[in-house]
Amino acid sequence: MLLGQLIMDAGQVTRKACKRLLKDGHVTVDGQVVTQFATVVDPSWQEIAVDQIVIDRHFGHTYYLVHKPKGYLSANKDQTHPTVIDLIQPADNPGDLAITGRLDRDAHGLVFVTNNGQLHYIFQQPKFDIPKTYRITVNGLIDKKMVAQFQAGVIFQDGTICKAARLEIISASPQSSTGLVTISEGRRHQVKKMFLACGVKVTDLYRQKIGDLRIDDLAVGDYRRLNEAEIQSLKSIFLLYDKRKES
Repeated sequence: MLLGQLIMDAGQVTRKACKRLLKDGHVTVDGQVVTQFATVVDPSWQEIAVDQIVIDRHFGHTYYLVHKPKGYLSANKDQTHPTVIDLIQPADNPGDLAITGRLDRDAHGLVFVTNNGQLHYIFQQPKFDIPKTYRITVNGLIDKKMVAQFQAGVIFQDGTICKAARLEIISASPQSSTGLVTISEGRRHQVKKMFLACGVKVTDLYRQKIGDLRIDDLAVGDYRRLNEAEIQSLKSIFLLYDKRKES
């Protein structure tokens, strides 16, 4: 959100008064004086103060980790199937949440939900190389040759070349194998298509991790707000994004 808008909302001041506060050096972000109205900030992960009075974090964006069950759509609304947003209690939903890192209806595991539009954009862009880790089961053998294919970049039938990915074998047999795969891009149905290109079909897909966000012991169908360490990891991603914009 814009710093000026935040000050107006939090302090119930006019735009003119807000600009005066900024111009006269009354506003700090993480201890540094900031004078630009359009500076992008978030009190959820930054200390923003006016005359040394810190603005409360509840004025910031909302961030949730959700443990998506199978059968739920990565959507806000649907007339036929339950959605990820349906799992969030109305009292916890500001009404403008977006799903970052969608999962197919038959997949399950970690979904990140936020109303921070810029962060949502960053997570959707392959150029930022945010890794996503999945535990998968396939209906055939995962072997060292397939591990090498993933490392080299799997090629789809249409000629699309995926970025290098990491595949670790947990168990393997000709009938069924389990592994961990980490990718840093987000093409539609990408993990499933990668394995199909290697001759096997994914029968179960469970996302464990997005960047530094982990599902850990979050129960199926539950959600929670991010903890302090997770908030700081998002801040690091956002700062990297700002540096890339400047370069």
